Amino acid sequence: LALSSMFVVVAWTLGYYVRLERKHIDTLLTFVNKDGLTDLYNHRYFHEYLKKYFAKENVIKKPVSLIMMDLNGFKLYNDIYGHQQGDQVLRTVAYLIEKNLKKGQIACRYGGDELALILPGVTKEKAVEIASHLKEIIDSYVFEGQDHLPDHNLTISAGVSQSLGEDDTPTALIDRTDAALYRAKFLCRNRVEMFATIFEEFSHNHSEDSLLLDALQPIKTLITVINSRDKYTYSHIERVVLFCEKVADYIKMDYETKKKLICAAYLHDLGKINIPKEILISDEQLTEEQWEELKKHPKDSADIIAHVPELQDLAPIVLSHHERYDGKGYPNGLKGEEIPYLSRLLSLADSFDAMTHRRPYKPTKTIEQAYQEIRDNSGTQFDPNLTEIFISAMEFDN
Repeated sequence: LALSSMFVVVAWTLGYYVRLERKHIDTLLTFVNKDGLTDLYNHRYFHEYLKKYFAKENVIKKPVSLIMMDLNGFKLYNDIYGHQQGDQVLRTVAYLIEKNLKKGQIACRYGGDELALILPGVTKEKAVEIASHLKEIIDSYVFEGQDHLPDHNLTISAGVSQSLGEDDTPTALIDRTDAALYRAKFLCRNRVEMFATIFEEFSHNHSEDSLLLDALQPIKTLITVINSRDKYTYSHIERVVLFCEKVADYIKMDYETKKKLICAAYLHDLGKINIPKEILISDEQLTEEQWEELKKHPKDSADIIAHVPELQDLAPIVLSHHERYDGKGYPNGLKGEEIPYLSRLLSLADSFDAMTHRRPYKPTKTIEQAYQEIRDNSGTQFDPNLTEIFISAMEFDN
């Protein structure tokens, strides 16, 4: 009896310590996986979850959609009211989001005022509905002091994308969603954007022009090849297309001219398919020989386009997008209005993106620094009649 009693005591004691240890482990896991401010899952858990989801082949059986959200006006709010009140806004937004998600849907703080939602088994169309619903909830919430903001409230922009099957990766999904968020913020903020490739966007906007779309199909394949070799060039093309769209809309460009500009933006770096990969992705300053090789891409792009009858009139625009207003550009040293009008616009969009996004051996500039550099080079690199128009277009509704 004594032995039995002792066994019970020992078993109970061991059980107690096992439960205590399990509770301790759970506490540690919560500490490791949760964001201390918002109590949402943190950046580390976000990546771990996606990595495991893709590794288990769940992504083949059912899609996973991703929503990335950014709080518009938050930086200014923080500057006006301080970090303590800003932190309270983040906690409130996190609470509003989490309480409106279903079981199995995961909300994470991705960083700063950026949140990410992982939605297993949810299509991108449904994810857009979810993002739009959450946007409405946050838009309608009255935050203390929001009346002093330019738009008189705090709103969100959101980007949405969906996994693409067994060949997809977590990194690619994040990149697509981030690109959609960038588009949502750039186009006007306070909106939800679903990821679409630039070719899908162009096809949708010009669906009636079947000859042009058919002509672009083989070009699309070449751009896909470029993407496989150099992700920077592909994302650069997407942003340049976006900037050109914004300028065209701002100056109320006619449909046919806008179509030419957007097509030229889509095709302007096509010649980089002939550039060695080690030059495209180099992290070091290019040698003079490598730089001369890179400078061939406008002519190579134009040569490819010139062989497609429906695209031939775009070749001069693409050929001249690295010419300078002072005649010191390449490949032909054209000067002033010798350079096609659309090439001069394309040059601004191309340079603006190069300034404001990661370049291997040059520091990234802020938007304001890029505007200043454009102004500093007005009349030398850029058409002085277009620089302020371009800057105004970039600032419009943003």
